[in-house]
Amino acid sequence: MSGKWSDLPGDLLSQIANGLELIDFLSFRCVCKDWNTASLKVSPYDKSVLCDPWFLMYGGEGSKCSLLSHQNKCYSINLPELDGARCLASYEGWLLLFGQGSLFFFCPFSRAKIELPNCPLTDPSDHVAAFSAPPTSEDCIVVVLDSSSDTELRLSILCKGEDQWAKSSFLGFRFGKIETALFYEKKEFHFLDGDCGLITFNASNKTNRWKQYRLIVSRDEYPSSSSVLNYTTRKNIFQLKNEQREKGLLEANDSISTCGTIVPHSSGLCDMIIRSESIEAKTQPESRHLKGVWIQPRYFHVPSTQTW
Repeated sequence: MSGKWSDLPGDLLSQIANGLELIDFLSFRCVCKDWNTASLKVSPYDKSVLCDPWFLMYGGEGSKCSLLSHQNKCYSINLPELDGARCLASYEGWLLLFGQGSLFFFCPFSRAKIELPNCPLTDPSDHVAAFSAPPTSEDCIVVVLDSSSDTELRLSILCKGEDQWAKSSFLGFRFGKIETALFYEKKEFHFLDGDCGLITFNASNKTNRWKQYRLIVSRDEYPSSSSVLNYTTRKNIFQLKNEQREKGLLEANDSISTCGTIVPHSSGLCDMIIRSESIEAKTQPESRHLKGVWIQPRYFHVPSTQTW
């Protein structure tokens, strides 16, 4: 065997790749064709370390994005797929994006992309979304909620392998602005407003699919009939992180809209929901409106032939 690194056996290269952290793994894949090929043999879940989510900021200068790791290290990355797009949901390392009239799944770390058929919206404003599992899973259900009306919630639902969106609506109440959507359990989705309102939708029920609740924070207020959720919510996480950094990610005349995510608890007992945020520019006039999303740092290799 020659002394060239590119001549290392493929199995050995795969073992090396398997032991790397995500950023080093991505650099490994760019060395040469043989190293890239060896990285494809690594299970995507080997890169799915259980840690705090990373923050991806985009929308500033074309496809240039900023990536802030859980260790507070900042990286630059080019992602043309995010140029002009808006993130509606982030879950288990996948983003659900709306851009150029289409709705698609995207993994920023592997650049894997899966288009969804017959996009049910033309304008992502006043929309939130969630999905129940990675888009490669047969259990994946996607829901997109239109909350533009004060008295009606309109939901579009798409199950894995289907090409037509089902519709459902919830009438008769005055709703606060729905800010966060998430998959809960057993085909049940939760929609949270900015206060204490919770709307649930059960995709498995044919009747009585919608329910409305009020969230109670203090144990002293618990009525005997109350139920306990298996998640907690946190607000203003990006704002706090940005203020704590020696050099903030935002300029004074930047505004930003962020998309939250679910952080699984290491013990599996109680997940944490990072809520979406909207931060106005501190000074006017506003120069840039940026976008950001919290994401679990996971790498998924998906064949180019993969479809919904």
